[in-house]
Amino acid sequence: MSAEQAITEYRPLLYAVAYRILGVASDAEDMVQETFLKIMRVDLSKIEDIKNYLIKTITNTCLNHLDALKRKKEHLVDNWSNITHNFHFDPFDQWSSDKASEISEGLKNMMKRLNDSELGVYLLKEAFNLNYNEITDIAKKKADHCRQLFHRSKMKLEDGKDKFNVDPEKHFQIYKRFQQANKDGEVRSLVDFIFGDKKSKQKRNLPNNS
Repeated sequence: MSAEQAITEYRPLLYAVAYRILGVASDAEDMVQETFLKIMRVDLSKIEDIKNYLIKTITNTCLNHLDALKRKKEHLVDNWSNITHNFHFDPFDQWSSDKASEISEGLKNMMKRLNDSELGVYLLKEAFNLNYNEITDIAKKKADHCRQLFHRSKMKLEDGKDKFNVDPEKHFQIYKRFQQANKDGEVRSLVDFIFGDKKSKQKRNLPNNS
């Protein structure tokens, strides 16, 4: 059997195997394509059980893909944790150009993966260390909803998949307001911009953790 014949005959089976392991249709299709690229370099005439060989190959390909995703997630989470850890004790006017670029890029990546509500709650919780009662007052959302938004945002950041296009002007405005909030502890401008004018209208300061 040629590689082309194997592709035609076993594609549905291999897709089913990949989807069962990964649970994501687009990823499963990618792994099928990657598997067939691998077998194009193999002499299938020397393989006794081609079906079993292909199942093992795509299984290993999927497992390697999951390992790579896990490492990527750990890197993303660790990187953002480093950025946000004790962030409000590091005034933005003392940021190095490298740190400013890192934070700007971090915000852009979050905007690619989170909707506005998720982004707002995540920043208030992680970057500014507000509790859910404070976030509820600011975001005008119920505490349980804020918890759900925060949990969902963490899952999406760990997943690492881009879902939105980032408008450069919106990114700039969020970054500028993020800088200001970090400087003076005043999150109102940032919150109003992310959540919209119908949200918090009262001045909110960061809690004093000293």
